[in-house]
Formats: sequence, structure tokens, C-alpha cells
Amino acid sequence: MTLVIAHILTIGAAILQGAIVPREPAVPQQNESSSVGSVALPPTPSSPIPGGPSDAQRIAQAARLGSLLYTFDRAAWVSSDALTAAIPKSELRGAGGYVVEQPDPRTLHVTYYRGAGAAAQAFFVADVRGGKVVSQEVLVRPAALTPAQALLVRAREVAAQAAVARGYKPCTPLPFNSVVLPPQKDGLIAVYLLSAQKEAATFPMGGHYRVLVDRDGRVVASRPYTLGCLAMTAPKLPPGATPVGFVVDHLLDPVPTEIHVFASYSLHMPVFVATPDKRVWRVKGSEITPSKAK
Repeated sequence: MTLVIAHILTIGAAILQGAIVPREPAVPQQNESSSVGSVALPPTPSSPIPGGPSDAQRIAQAARLGSLLYTFDRAAWVSSDALTAAIPKSELRGAGGYVVEQPDPRTLHVTYYRGAGAAAQAFFVADVRGGKVVSQEVLVRPAALTPAQALLVRAREVAAQAAVARGYKPCTPLPFNSVVLPPQKDGLIAVYLLSAQKEAATFPMGGHYRVLVDRDGRVVASRPYTLGCLAMTAPKLPPGATPVGFVVDHLLDPVPTEIHVFASYSLHMPVFVATPDKRVWRVKGSEITPSKAK
């Protein structure tokens, strides 16, 4: 059996068109080590500097954050399916959005709300474990968001405004998928704005951003993860050939980032990342290791 690596360049542009295809990816196990409360976010992209994070620290952060991004994103996906099964789409017009919280290491609690700001009210909730909805409820009486939920909603709104101001755009025709992680110990809230995946076999490697928002609703930092748009699509291979992974050149960090981890989970395949120092890394889920691939 021939093994083939599909090589995807980082400079280029691709806008895909078509319907969203449901996917059934493997779900990273949620445990104490993946709880968001202790996660320190990587700094704004830069080359290694004296006193800055080591490669090992960056890799550990990328692995943990990428796994969280994927589990939070999947929780939103499967709970939205439960929402549309419980409430007709015609009655969902005007829905404001959702927030994802982690009440314990195994559970993600998703709250859907209508309205914006102080007027937002929850109308549907679901608990997700292991990538599946284990409980759900349509609230007979809409309820005001908790202070913690309102904080996450405001962070998402602030990040969306910052994205417009900075010219951040997705690399597919769909709106950004947003993932808001709970506040860190220093109060910062990380909001990820991700280009939406439209096809199960194709992942938009470009058009992903992070905005850090403080508890007062101020943007303290933001970053892109690529310099342009690109799409990773499984190639058509001859009979007997099997792809072993995708290869990307990454110019903005000395090691792979959480987006590469997220991509690997989404594609069910390793991603080989070539960094500016000519090293190549193998990213398989949350495992990030040096690779001998050239």
C-alpha cells in the first residue's frame, strides 16, 4: 500500500461553495487536565524571545487549547441539532446566539439565548458529554443570563466588532464560527473566530483569529493564525494509495498552534507543520511531536 502526503501551500486563496456536510469526528476526552481554568494562553505570535515561552510550553498550550476548541465547537454543533429538532426553525428567528460553559471536567453546558446585551434571555439549554447531548430543555419561561454568561456574550460581541475593525474575514462564504473560552485567572476571555468548515473532507486552514477581551469589555490583544486563505482537501489518489496526512507551511509561530490541533481533529488525520526554522512537526489530535518528514 502506497502512502501519500498531500502538500498544501500556505500562500493562496480558496473560497469553497456548497452545503454543510455533517461530520462525526472523534471527540477528545475531557478530564481534569483539559479544564479551561488553568490554561495559559500563548502570547501574540512572535519568534522565540529571551524570557518568553519555551517550545515545550507553547506545544503544551497548543495541544490543550486545540482540544478545548474542538470539544467546545462540537458541543455547539450537536446542541444546535438538538435545538432545531426541539423547536421549529421558523420560531428561531431572532435568536441571539449561545454560550458554552464547563461546569465540571466532563460536561459542557450550552445555553441558547435571544436578544443582545442586558436584554438577552435564555430559552434552550443542553448538556454535552463525550460529544453527545445527554440532556436538554426548552425553557417554558425565558430566563435572564447569569452574570458569567453575560460576560461571555459581551466578549463575543466585542470580538466581533474588533474583527470588523481589523478587517478579519472568514475564508468561506459562511459567517465565523465563534468559540468563547471561560475567563482565565487574570480575567481575560479568549474568543476564537473560525472559518466554518463546509465539507467533511475539506478544512479551511486560513481565516482563523483570536481576540482577547478583558472583564471590562476591552480588547487587549488579537491575532490571525495565517497570512491568507487556504483549504486542505483530501486528494484523489490512485487505487491502493492512502494519505498519511496534510502538510502546511506555518510562518507566524515557532511551533504548531491550537488551530493545527483543531484541524487534525476535524480532518481525522495528522497535519504536518513546517515552521520557519525548517523543522517539521506532526500534529495528530493533541499530540505534537517532531517529524522526520521533509
